[in-house]
Amino acid sequence: MGRWLAACSGLLIIGICLILIPMARKLEHLIIPNAGLGFAIGMVDSSMMPELGFLVDIRHAAVYGSVYAIGDTAFCLGYAVGPAFSGALVNSIGFEWMLVIIAILNFAYAPFLLLLRSPPARDEKQSLIISDKSSVRYVSYQNEEEE
Repeated sequence: MGRWLAACSGLLIIGICLILIPMARKLEHLIIPNAGLGFAIGMVDSSMMPELGFLVDIRHAAVYGSVYAIGDTAFCLGYAVGPAFSGALVNSIGFEWMLVIIAILNFAYAPFLLLLRSPPARDEKQSLIISDKSSVRYVSYQNEEEE
């Protein structure tokens, strides 16, 4: 299973579980949706950071620190801003509609991960080894007999 497929299926599972949570009438009915949410959030989180590293590998200079910092900042921002705004959102539209809207956003975003199935790489002419900025040089030696 590719990283893009793990993230895409994780988003779909999150959407399904979010829709199932308001339907629960007993505490036991929440076990499966919450377990699915935990599993699917792990699928998305654990597959997106290596995917970011792969995209940096094939498209840009191999400087991973900045892209991992951007990804980690996005996760942290989501975990900080989400709970801060959710209280006001629940008061204005209700818990069920908030979960349905988040599920719809997950369903809408999931097809975009198909673009990560085979991302285009940079041309070989522009690769790090061949570029003028690279400190790596190819040296070819000729035999003295050939001269």
